[in-house]
Amino acid sequence: MFSSHQSLRRRTPAQGIERPEYIAHLVDEYYTTTNVEAQEQAEALDVFTASLESANPHLKLHGIAALCNICLEKSAVKFIREHLKLITDLFVRTDHPEIVLHSLTLFYQLLESEDLDRELLLVPAVLKTVQEWRQKSDDLRIVQLCQLLLVDFASRSEIIELQNAPTALPALEQPSTSRAAAGTTD
Repeated sequence: MFSSHQSLRRRTPAQGIERPEYIAHLVDEYYTTTNVEAQEQAEALDVFTASLESANPHLKLHGIAALCNICLEKSAVKFIREHLKLITDLFVRTDHPEIVLHSLTLFYQLLESEDLDRELLLVPAVLKTVQEWRQKSDDLRIVQLCQLLLVDFASRSEIIELQNAPTALPALEQPSTSRAAAGTTD
């Protein structure tokens, strides 16, 4: 790129490089690079979803956070759609506020981008859980995300129906952290 005319002469064959050959080489290099990156991403997505099935809450947290971070990429959206039941089941059953926070963020981003049909995601159990976290959480971030999700994507009749639906959320428990054990807060 910043070579001198002399160094370019020395490195280029005397007869030069045929333009079609050069373009073909660039295209091959592009597809090779793209395929490798796509395979690596597919492997990473598999690792993220496998971590959601783990018994370890830290792995679950990192898995849902990773999916949240890449959820707007088209191949990731397709993968998330295929594993939506696993993701929503985790959200409905967890009592870990950070998992809830990342799940809500993931849901909101997917719905806002219109890459996922709201009917697939906002099933009654998910809406009920969102409503419960909105009412019971002490974390303002969770409360505000729940409010946004309900206002922006749930209909008024769905919200009214939620009031009569059975409870889907276990009692809230804050995960123990070194800060909580030490008695410090942010």
